[in-house]
Amino acid sequence: MKGKKAADMDKTESAKIRTGIIITLIAGILWGFSGTCSQFLFQDYGITPLFLTTIRQTFTGIILTVIAVLRHRDRLTAMLKNRRSLAQLVIAGIGGLLFNQLSYMETISYTNSGTATVLQYIGPVLIMVVSCMMARRLPRRREILSIILVVVGTFLIATHGNPGSLYITKPGLIWGLLSAVALVTYTMLPVPLIREYGAIPTVGCGMLIGGIVMAVTNRFHGGAATPDARYVLFLFIIVVFGTVLPYTMYLTGVTLCGAVRGSMIACIEPVSATVWMVVWLHEPFYAIDFVGFCCILATVFLLARSDQSTKDAASKAGASPSSL
Repeated sequence: MKGKKAADMDKTESAKIRTGIIITLIAGILWGFSGTCSQFLFQDYGITPLFLTTIRQTFTGIILTVIAVLRHRDRLTAMLKNRRSLAQLVIAGIGGLLFNQLSYMETISYTNSGTATVLQYIGPVLIMVVSCMMARRLPRRREILSIILVVVGTFLIATHGNPGSLYITKPGLIWGLLSAVALVTYTMLPVPLIREYGAIPTVGCGMLIGGIVMAVTNRFHGGAATPDARYVLFLFIIVVFGTVLPYTMYLTGVTLCGAVRGSMIACIEPVSATVWMVVWLHEPFYAIDFVGFCCILATVFLLARSDQSTKDAASKAGASPSSL
């Protein structure tokens, strides 16, 4: 009887993990498609990254905040009533969420969706470096290898192996590196608020704050000169299917399959962006780009394995993994 009960529990757990993997995979594919949609709007309608960031931040913020009001009203109210939390929210909204969105869009406009997405994946290595500095420890072997791979991958993407020339434009490389830095602030700044009030209220309000800042400063300038139904459709896709839906799906998926699996599966995002970019927009993609992409994406697996090993060791020693 006990054996049957254990088997049923294993089946339930396996089904939960499978569901989480599928949900996270779809989220990554949608994120990649969204980046290519942004590239399409930049190329075919001549809109600016500032305008698209304003639209994306404002309307995503409104939608997620409405969801927070309907499903997490107590947490949302508590966060907005706490002055310290509100100050943290403003900093995270502008220095994290807005900075992340704007730098990513600028990178796409100067390069392409695949390159922009991969360059942003330098961020996890920067997070590791910051974490080592905060913990006052030297990087481990896997972490050192990750740093080397990031440097090599960035070099190959930027120069195609020729140190004397840049294959991508200098603004594209600068914005790409800034987007990696932005991933660090986007990941680390909201953490205390997310732990206390939850992800949806924090991200929803943070994005809305960023959207309001952009709307006031940019005033929705830089849109299409001759908007049509297709233009509106792609803006809708970027907001709903490229931001709101994949973000909530990713959170759900990671809850079901675990953070380590989730971070690895999310690597489908740059793959998705690159496939859409090549097939749909007919952008060239070279073998040297593939090697550079692989170098950078390999760091996610190395860091995830390193993080899992740390948690396993702590668990054996009696420490709580969640405290790491």
